Amino acid sequence: MKQRILVIAIAALSFLALNAMHMQAQSGGNKGYYTEKLRFGVGAQAGLMSGMGLGVRIHPMGRMSVQIAGGAISGGESVAASLGAEGQFDFDWRARSRFYGFVGMGYYTNGEEELTVAAGTWEQGKEDPRLKSPFRAGIGLGYEWDISNVLIFSASVAFTYFSEGMFLPLPQIGLYYMFD
Repeated sequence: MKQRILVIAIAALSFLALNAMHMQAQSGGNKGYYTEKLRFGVGAQAGLMSGMGLGVRIHPMGRMSVQIAGGAISGGESVAASLGAEGQFDFDWRARSRFYGFVGMGYYTNGEEELTVAAGTWEQGKEDPRLKSPFRAGIGLGYEWDISNVLIFSASVAFTYFSEGMFLPLPQIGLYYMFD
């Protein structure tokens, strides 16, 4: 079942990529914001596939870009953290808005990795509070809107594979300040 969903997602992305390339060829290949020169962005990302927290993105001239996001927050005795990365491919764009596909991965922790009965940090018989799936990987589609001259808002859906074997479509959002 999981393999069928992954095959359908890959087929859909392939269809969208071919369609976008065909549309681009018909429109005469108008240059856009991301094809004029190298672009950088800093901001915030929230998602359960490719990192949550502060983010940095680099979009060289062309259709490819890279994004890294991560952060940590302390809640009592433990620290929850995440670190992730995405590779993005632009299917289509208009001015500074773009439709893209991406692949990514991330590592998430709730700060409970060092639990042992011997150290007294975990009582035998209680439910294990550690994350069952700290590693995630996925593929997805996203869209990005320019909401001002320098701010970009992105929303995406990632078909996410969890390291324990679960496969879920999960949303992600981001807000980035773009500069040259």
